[in-house]
Amino acid sequence: MRAVILSLATAGLLQACAPTSITTTLPGEPVPVPVTNACGAAALQILLGQPVTVLPDRGQWTTLRVISPGQAITMDFSATRLNAEVDASGRMTRLFCG
Repeated sequence: MRAVILSLATAGLLQACAPTSITTTLPGEPVPVPVTNACGAAALQILLGQPVTVLPDRGQWTTLRVISPGQAITMDFSATRLNAEVDASGRMTRLFCG
C-alpha cells in the first residue's frame, strides 16, 4: 500500500513539472495566426485521386514532399512546403501545407 501511495505522489509531482503549451501576448500585441495555405494546397484539392505526376512543376510551394503509405516523415514544419500523401498506387489522397 505504501508503494502505491509513493508512486502516485511521485507521478503527481512529475506532472506538475511538465511544460505547458500556453502562450501569452501582451495587450495590443498582435496574436500570431497560423498560416494554413501558404503553399497553395487549397487550390490543388481538385487533383485528389490523380497520380502525383499531374502536379504542376512549381506553384506557391518551395518544396514538394511525397508521402507514401507507412513512410516515416520528419515533424519539422515548413508553411511553404506542399505535402502530397499518396496511396499504394501513387494516387494522391491528401494535399496539405507543412
